[in-house]
Amino acid sequence: MREIFFYLFAFLSVAFAVISVTHRNVVKGGIALLASFVSLGAVYFTAGAEFIGIVQVIVYGGAIVVLYLFALMTMDLKSFGKEPLKTLSVAVGGAVSLVLLVSVLYAGYKFYGGVVTAGISGAKEIALPLFYRFLLPFEVVSVLLLVATVGAVAVGRREE
Repeated sequence: MREIFFYLFAFLSVAFAVISVTHRNVVKGGIALLASFVSLGAVYFTAGAEFIGIVQVIVYGGAIVVLYLFALMTMDLKSFGKEPLKTLSVAVGGAVSLVLLVSVLYAGYKFYGGVVTAGISGAKEIALPLFYRFLLPFEVVSVLLLVATVGAVAVGRREE
């Protein structure tokens, strides 16, 4: 039964991701992206990685989609629809994406030999190396994110 839900949520995640990329309405695409993130969190739950599933739903489903939709709402989206779609650009982008997908799948198969074993899924197994061995890089990234946020607010603030 668990395997059925795994494939169901995996299919839903991919379907919502395709909808989020191909939909003409940007807000509906953002909602489809949220559904894709939540479905991916359910995939993690069915695979036995509960902590990663919770983080997926909270961080991506909550914060990233809200930030994405906020950024889209502040943009002038009507000017994007006036430009015609360039077929050559779409073909080149599709070909590059296909080559990248095949190379990642091939490298993963060569590295793991086609068999994936269970790994870390608990909070304790993730927290110990993160806050002991990698504490300095973790804090550097947090300070970098704080500086980027302050910079974005400073750039986005309008002069009166």
